[in-house]
Amino acid sequence: MARPKGSKNKPKLAPVPGGPRPGDNRTLEQLSDDQRQALTRQLGEKRTRLVDAEKTAKAARMNHDRLIKSELGENGLDEIKLLEQLETPEGEKEFKERRDREIRIARWAGLAIGSQGEFELDRRPAAEKAFDAGKRAGMKGEDCKPPHAPGAEAYDEWIRGWHEGQAVLAGGFKKGPDSAAELLREEGKEQAGKPDVFDEAAAGSSAAPATGLGTGEPDPEWPDDNDIETRKAAEAATA
Repeated sequence: MARPKGSKNKPKLAPVPGGPRPGDNRTLEQLSDDQRQALTRQLGEKRTRLVDAEKTAKAARMNHDRLIKSELGENGLDEIKLLEQLETPEGEKEFKERRDREIRIARWAGLAIGSQGEFELDRRPAAEKAFDAGKRAGMKGEDCKPPHAPGAEAYDEWIRGWHEGQAVLAGGFKKGPDSAAELLREEGKEQAGKPDVFDEAAAGSSAAPATGLGTGEPDPEWPDDNDIETRKAAEAATA
């Protein structure tokens, strides 16, 4: 029950989950010095764990951002953020308002943009829009659940688009030797005229088409962490 408005009674501390703790159901003034110290230490230790977890998560996110830039280029991260923004009605509205404003200012500055707004109603046939929506859902890995009534053309087109999006995912995104293989190779370990596992993996990924595109053969695999550590240990033993 909430305290009556104007009450001078001080609120009590909420019970700490996980059992009795110093300060349960007591005001701060009612705690002894030892109890207050114990409670401060408990809360401080939990905060330290949360801060450590936050640092770990931030480091992982920053490393992933670097991977995004290496795979998609300098603008890759901005493109991902923009795509995330456009996934919500609020983000779409904000984007359109910003673009309309930019177009208006650009026109004022003399750029040949035209007087009409850039965004208009999507007048494409419903089946075509359904196909694109299904394809996006397939590429995002969502379940095959068309938002249309069974038997309708849009229903069938959504499913067709979903399968095409799934095929893009199944095809993979492996590149040539200027991609992950070069990024993962340890500096100073290159040997002229003698390809290592990274060169072989890179050559295999560019030479062979991905599974599901007609070969039936598995994709060439990149060396995993265990392979890398084993190679390092062998090199250290023979050094």
